Amino acid sequence: MRLTTEHLVDPLGIDATAPRFGWRLEGTGTGRAQTAYQILVASRRRLLRSGRADVWDSGRVESTEQTAQVYGGPVLRARTRYYWTVRAWDEAGRPGPYGRIAWFETAMLSPGDWAAEWIGSGLDIPSAVRVLGPAGFEDFALRPGSTLGQTFVTPGPSVAVAVLLSIGPGTADCVMTLRAAGPTGAVIARRALTGLTADGYGNAQGRLDFGEPVGAGTYYLELSEPRGSVHWLGVRHDDPRQDPYPDGTGYADGEPVNVDRWTCTIPPPPPADPLLRREFHLDGAVMSARLYICGLGHGVAWVNGRRVGDAELSPATTDYDRRLLYTTHDVTSLLRRGNNAIGVALGRGFFATRAPDTDGSNLQPWVSEPQVRAQLEVRLAGGRRVTIGSDRTWHYIEGPTTYDGVFNGESHDARRAADLSGWSSPGFDETSWKPVILAREPGGRLEAFAGEPVRATRIVRPVGDKLLPGGVRQLDFGAVMSGRVRLRGRLPRGTIVRIQYGEKLAADGRVSVGVPGGNENPSVEGRLQLDEYTASGAGEETWQPSFTYKSFQYVEVSGASESLELVAVQLNSDVADTMNLQLGDPVLQWIVDTFARTAANGLHGFPDGSPLAKVGWTGMTHWSSQPMLYRFAMQTVFAKWLDDLRLGQAPDGEIPLIAPPAATTGGFLFTPSSTGVYPYLVHRYWLAYGDRTLPARHFESVRKYVDWCVAKLDSGVSDDQFGDWYPPNPPKEYPRGREGGSLVGVAFVIQSLRQGTALAELLGRTRRAAAWRDRTDELVRQFNDRFLDRKAGSYRTEVADAGYRQTSNAVPLAFDLVPTAHVDAVVANLAADIEAGGRHLNTGNVGTATLPYALSDHGRSDLALAVLDRQDHPSYGYLRGLGATTFWESWEADARAHNDATLSGPVAWLVERVAGVEVLEPGWARFRVAPRAFGRLPWARVTLDTVRGRVLVGWRRDGDLVVLYVGVPVNAVAEVTLPNGRRHELGSGRHRISTALR
Repeated sequence: MRLTTEHLVDPLGIDATAPRFGWRLEGTGTGRAQTAYQILVASRRRLLRSGRADVWDSGRVESTEQTAQVYGGPVLRARTRYYWTVRAWDEAGRPGPYGRIAWFETAMLSPGDWAAEWIGSGLDIPSAVRVLGPAGFEDFALRPGSTLGQTFVTPGPSVAVAVLLSIGPGTADCVMTLRAAGPTGAVIARRALTGLTADGYGNAQGRLDFGEPVGAGTYYLELSEPRGSVHWLGVRHDDPRQDPYPDGTGYADGEPVNVDRWTCTIPPPPPADPLLRREFHLDGAVMSARLYICGLGHGVAWVNGRRVGDAELSPATTDYDRRLLYTTHDVTSLLRRGNNAIGVALGRGFFATRAPDTDGSNLQPWVSEPQVRAQLEVRLAGGRRVTIGSDRTWHYIEGPTTYDGVFNGESHDARRAADLSGWSSPGFDETSWKPVILAREPGGRLEAFAGEPVRATRIVRPVGDKLLPGGVRQLDFGAVMSGRVRLRGRLPRGTIVRIQYGEKLAADGRVSVGVPGGNENPSVEGRLQLDEYTASGAGEETWQPSFTYKSFQYVEVSGASESLELVAVQLNSDVADTMNLQLGDPVLQWIVDTFARTAANGLHGFPDGSPLAKVGWTGMTHWSSQPMLYRFAMQTVFAKWLDDLRLGQAPDGEIPLIAPPAATTGGFLFTPSSTGVYPYLVHRYWLAYGDRTLPARHFESVRKYVDWCVAKLDSGVSDDQFGDWYPPNPPKEYPRGREGGSLVGVAFVIQSLRQGTALAELLGRTRRAAAWRDRTDELVRQFNDRFLDRKAGSYRTEVADAGYRQTSNAVPLAFDLVPTAHVDAVVANLAADIEAGGRHLNTGNVGTATLPYALSDHGRSDLALAVLDRQDHPSYGYLRGLGATTFWESWEADARAHNDATLSGPVAWLVERVAGVEVLEPGWARFRVAPRAFGRLPWARVTLDTVRGRVLVGWRRDGDLVVLYVGVPVNAVAEVTLPNGRRHELGSGRHRISTALR
């Protein structure tokens, strides 16, 4: 038996007051099933060995359920270990033996359990100024003899100011001038910008450095004297109530206009990341010790000079004004009788980021200097307890990590580290350290993190190492990965080694960084994924960053000799791999394997499917969530992320487009193809893991979201702003499908209604379910009245020049929206368009995920396989031929991101239609086996480690026959549909069936 608590094996430090228990059963023979179970919970292991429970005995429960069964005993005590076991009665009513003895340990169960306080440096650092956030910018031309300007107010010092420009063909020049107060104010700084060249998106940055920092105040930035085509990006606002930046205004020729222009200040570098410490004395032998810690943005604890745990980037990112996560560590072996010391190294993460970026993460309301809450609880021989909490007795100093930025990278001064050697050990001289200040609480609820941490999961050595001009080494690690580089070698004191990371190479063969503040580089100050190491000169040195990760295949190293050894360290949530899908076709297998690498690269406590972006885009996860539910044990990662969405929800029901950090748009961006992941994933999570508590936890928020979507349609808003994102040959300025987003928008609201209805039925909300079913039927009728051309047998949007669009027809077919009388015509037209296009897809993210289902579920699985197996543009085989090792953001050779999970949708189809297995009832109690996409494939095989055990489905051709292999775990049933239409129902065990292919 494999026993889990809160979906984890023997979790240390949970704050669930009613933990969920689960188990996997084993048994010989076939048709084995559970008819009842009994859970025992005890305070001591020895009690369970004799079948006794002094905490809770569930008694015999008549049930086939075996996942997420909720504790029903007396109130649990905080910071206490409990033991439990379970036994099951089989299909004949015979009791089995008790399983292994598992345990769980509670953490803090109420705010009163915390004796520690929040501490930090107490420094108050003003934020940078960003005039405009992400928006649909307009180009405002700077003409000869004219000026463009923008006033802004800064609350603190700045060392530079940057603008985002649009540059025409060739190069261009202009002059940037900063004045005090307004157009006639005194000149503070001036610079001629020469040789401005546009990137692939037509953008360039203009930057004016001040020499000396300028203080808080009102300033006027002006562009003048253009040569060539120069435009300043901005936003027009004719209604003062919609002014995106009320603290300033745009100017043209010295006169105010209803425009605000892209302007961002760059502040001085923040203080180095702090180290905090405290010494204490223990006058007895240590029997047990636990450390409860939340270090913001990220924290690493040390006890007596030894690192606590192996988690990286901890705690996981959240919206810190809503929720904070702490972790629990067993530090018994690190303590001793006598003098001891505890130290905490803090990094910035998203909590304390100061580097300006285009998404404005440095402007979030919670941004503050790093701080920590830590509580060490020690039980000594004889039972006496000692608590060491973070308080005013601690001291801090600026440490050797002199800079870290989420997007920017990390700087480390090993000379400083050498001076601070032994800082977390007792007896260290801390006379130069300062007393900490009690910090303001961040505002979010403090919760225990019960999940797989981010860890270093593998070491990768370079497959290529070449010397570039100027002594720069360029290393190729063979595939895109997320993590960082570790260096080792001997270096003269003061040597500065720079490590520039990148997913791809530019046309000149160098690592591509992109225009600061532009489409490929969110860092306004320009530093992107760059680490700097200053050597101590003290023998062999080893270093890797502590608080940042990068997305990269290539690195360029400057400042060091070729003898410096460098390896890459993969960082991702340490979730188990639960799927092995093998297909008898190299391109299809490439899709499977490339998805696995892409998805793993984008797991860092939440799904950040593009690790270059480092935030949780809902659209990206929508298309990768079901494949991830197959590929990885996603219980804790997805549960955490769904809470991020729930907590980020707007009062009116809008779900954030990104979380974390949560970003709602006030309804400005209607994107149900992205945000519809919320009801979709709640529903799919329930099916995958059989956990009823998760739908119950989220239903009210799902209801608000679904009703918000329907209300948007009722008010006339249906245009999904992303629609079919990144179809082949997309327009650079806005890569949405030519058909617009209205059909996609309505279709995904219908899907959200259906998923919400299923959840309402599960939870007994019958009136709500009935009302939603009626509304769904009404919307389906309206959908077909609006988009279906009944004479032509195809779907079209109101965009007259869009032409025939595969996505507009694949979506209604895949979502079962097409009236029965018109299905054959719509399928025929879709197939004809694909055949006319050389069996190519012409789809973005939405169409690529739905097209295989639309074809295979309507008799054209041969065409679905042919489309996925293409090797020329646009296709997966084309990306493979370009050397892609991960999914790219688009089908194009010049794709912006080279690790993007958006194109993951067909992986689910390969599992469900090619291998042919799909869950039917929650927790895999019942599943379908129905391979239906054979094409020319010789064989396919998949194993899935589900909450009930291992599911196996495989098939191979044997002459005119297909031999099907099915493995059913104990307490599960497989509904098998053979290619000839015959049906079987199989219980647990291994089964083999031969049948004619047709």
